[in-house]
Amino acid sequence: MKTLLLLAATFIVGGAARSQTPTLHPKAASLPFTHQGPFVSTKDGGVLCIDSKNALRSSDEGRTWSTTPLFADPTKFTVSNERALLRTREGVIISAWMNLAEKKTPPGWHWGEKSVQWTDFVLPTYTCRSTDDGKTWESPVKLSDPWCGCVHSLIQMKSGRIVLVGQEIIPQWRHATVMWASDDLGQSWQRGDVLDYGVGEHDHAGSIEGSVVERADGSLYLLLRTESGYLWEATSRDGLKWEGLKQTTIQSVTCCPQLMRLSNGRIALLWNAPPRHDPKSGSSRAELSLAFSSDETVSWTKPVIVAANYAPAGRVSYPYLYEHKPGELWITTMQGGLRMKVNTADLSAGEIPIFVPPPKSVPKPGGIIMFGDSTTAPRGAVEVYASRVEKALQSIGSSLSVHNAGVSGNTTSAALKRMSTDVLAHKPRVVVIQFGINDSAVDVWKKPPLTTPRVPLASYLQNLRTMIAESKKAGAKVILMTTNPLRWSSKTRELYGKAPYDSEKEDGFESAHLLSYNDAVRKQAAELQVPLVDVHAAYPAFAAKHRTTITEMLPDGMHPGDLGHQLVAELLVTAIRDAVR
Repeated sequence: MKTLLLLAATFIVGGAARSQTPTLHPKAASLPFTHQGPFVSTKDGGVLCIDSKNALRSSDEGRTWSTTPLFADPTKFTVSNERALLRTREGVIISAWMNLAEKKTPPGWHWGEKSVQWTDFVLPTYTCRSTDDGKTWESPVKLSDPWCGCVHSLIQMKSGRIVLVGQEIIPQWRHATVMWASDDLGQSWQRGDVLDYGVGEHDHAGSIEGSVVERADGSLYLLLRTESGYLWEATSRDGLKWEGLKQTTIQSVTCCPQLMRLSNGRIALLWNAPPRHDPKSGSSRAELSLAFSSDETVSWTKPVIVAANYAPAGRVSYPYLYEHKPGELWITTMQGGLRMKVNTADLSAGEIPIFVPPPKSVPKPGGIIMFGDSTTAPRGAVEVYASRVEKALQSIGSSLSVHNAGVSGNTTSAALKRMSTDVLAHKPRVVVIQFGINDSAVDVWKKPPLTTPRVPLASYLQNLRTMIAESKKAGAKVILMTTNPLRWSSKTRELYGKAPYDSEKEDGFESAHLLSYNDAVRKQAAELQVPLVDVHAAYPAFAAKHRTTITEMLPDGMHPGDLGHQLVAELLVTAIRDAVR
């Protein structure tokens, strides 16, 4: 079976075309296939991997592949993208994965909410064996039912014991690492310790997505993803009992590491460290780092960036490392489509240059300024309403440019301080104003807890009045917007789930003050004869039209997802066209 080639797509950022495919280390080369790891070497020198339903084998360096089915009844099993693969010294191939065919969640997700139980989230972990190098496969063995976020590390100890790093949801509404061991080459499994570092209550929180390696003294070394800004570690003598769970000095964003013993005896570590151009980032997966230890994980070499993707929200993450030949590494990723090979001896002969972000574009005079907080500002991979409005206007032949002047965390008081430089200095034709969520917030999570909104209602209205007056004085048209609704998430309930908020009510996060702030905006728009886009009021009908719910339109309970920004954009395009007639 011939493979598909990876095609490089491009897009424009800051006036220059950039590729959506990863940038490789100067001495690296692309692999001639699109299959994702993990890989193992077969007895005849071939390469084997698996996909959602099949085992795939290549005997010509990955140029062509043959397939054999993994399951007698493929309707019952679908292998997850996060998976592990091992060929034992005895020649048995063991795969580990989550079964997407049994995936179950409560309607509307509702992670951490009182209306659901943690046991309602089901994504079972399985293993499966082949004793003939992947030609045929035994029936899968279920290890556990609870929701598992990721498995990607499976090793054989010198003793012959097989150790799998698992993961499960726990009653505290986060994930924890669960260790598994087999003494009969994967036919049966013992459940080991649960490793929970005790932080977080959302669906990617916890000490998770671990990778394990055996050290020269026979001990096991485990590295775990956390939200602390660092990888955490633990050690074991048998793979079942673990101790010493603590933070390492290895800085990491929120993504998984991959450990592997190389043929020359060194231990390799592949992970997403904070990118060099943004060293304080805790989330960017733009760079993939590789380091080595020659002293059994005591210390590590300076990381080498083996691949990068500097596109907006670009990723090279969830990596798989495979030593195809001594010193020749194959590196693939689940996120970002990385498929590369590189020789370890060549890593010091060049590097990927440190990324220099393009300068922020200067708004053209006579355009549209979107003035708001984090519900306006650029947000990861979400296409926010400012971008959507600009595309919509261009599609109807408008020459009006759109500039996003949203800043996360802004109240109207903070926004007024930057209005001159961020808005008025660009001589806009239209200013769209949307604030209120931060103004109306009561920070009950502070010590001592606050009891009143960050910006009192009277001050909030006076700030808006000043914004409107200054915009009109500068010759701009003004459009006011109400905010989007708010709904509870596990994180917001943790912070705000106390008086004056009502965590028992679906709208209890907004009913304390935000609803009255939006009512006041409606009245002020009518009083000052300013066009109003009533975003809040439009949510129920829009959600019903798209067969969804308000909660599902707000992924974190506060910030709109793509569908929420689509709603705002549709409302705004009509309002802008009316304003500039």
